[in-house]
Amino acid sequence: MKNLLTIILTLFFQIIIAQTNSATVIYKINLNKDSIHNVSNKFVKEMMEQSDSVYATLKFNSKESNYYLDFDISKMYGTPNLTRIFGGSDNLIYYNQEKKEYLSETLVLDYPVIISKEPIEWEISNEETKLINGYLCKKAIRKRSEINDAGLAKKADLTAWFCPEIPFNFGPERFHGLPGLVFECNSNIVRFELEKITWHKEELEINKPSSGEIISEEEFKNRAGKF
Repeated sequence: MKNLLTIILTLFFQIIIAQTNSATVIYKINLNKDSIHNVSNKFVKEMMEQSDSVYATLKFNSKESNYYLDFDISKMYGTPNLTRIFGGSDNLIYYNQEKKEYLSETLVLDYPVIISKEPIEWEISNEETKLINGYLCKKAIRKRSEINDAGLAKKADLTAWFCPEIPFNFGPERFHGLPGLVFECNSNIVRFELEKITWHKEELEINKPSSGEIISEEEFKNRAGKF
């Protein structure tokens, strides 16, 4: 009976997918508790403990997506919310799943720039799966691969759980490029969890960043390091 129900729900969902290629997804973002325990700096630890959950929106159509954090004026003052900073800050993130184009629009000293980033190369596990909100999801990871001169990893471990039943390569922040919508993901610092999906009959218009100079991620780091 359980298997029959799963098949019926899968077929029903596939009918919905066939009728629309656009959706709005809401993610809830929290700091990873383990990252708080591992911090020795008292000031940073206090900032992390005071950081609240934030919400983000992912909008996509058949080819492109936009990701951004929801605006909350009450969080503009006082202690910086590290959840917001590491969840995407005030950047508008764009991804084109056909061209594998990954852009992040941000400000450097009030001047808009568009950072062209390299999509993540994922390792997909064919053995690890779990149910999230009733959907069967597969696990993918990006392991640390580069070590700097100080012996520290340049790239943090990333984990994503994606749903092959929803065949769109989108997800929150940098978590895209997988063969299915990302339902849950985390870095060493923050955790993203899908809260809601709303499907649209009309194709959504996605905004590709255009107000600013396009620079590489390396160039952005060089410029930011000068200030």
